[in-house]
Amino acid sequence: MTETDRLITERVLPFREKILEIVKEKHPYIYSVANAVLSGNKNMVGLQVTQGGRLIGEYTFHLDGMHIERVDTGKLDSGLHHPFLGLVKPYAIIERSAIERILADENFSTQLFGAITTYLPDITIKFLR
Repeated sequence: MTETDRLITERVLPFREKILEIVKEKHPYIYSVANAVLSGNKNMVGLQVTQGGRLIGEYTFHLDGMHIERVDTGKLDSGLHHPFLGLVKPYAIIERSAIERILADENFSTQLFGAITTYLPDITIKFLR
């Protein structure tokens, strides 16, 4: 397991669960709708992590509703069953330094949506064919 794999599995995943709990507490309607839309299907989302523009890690997150049930490292795959669009295959590309800045940002627990918008320019969303 690489250092980047450990960053994703040991730091990002617990951080994401913490954020989901905050959303569930502060915005229960948004959480319940998103969780219901993603439940009951074998949904996956992909992630590529780069450093200095060079690819250093690929991940496939297997979802159970809004929660990640497992991660495949070294593999990029995705497939979200959207109620109106059918199967879409999104994946994100983000620099490792941006992940580390996000993990260190304390605003995520108090001003979630404001904090998220700060990092959107650091994330590129693409779709597999």
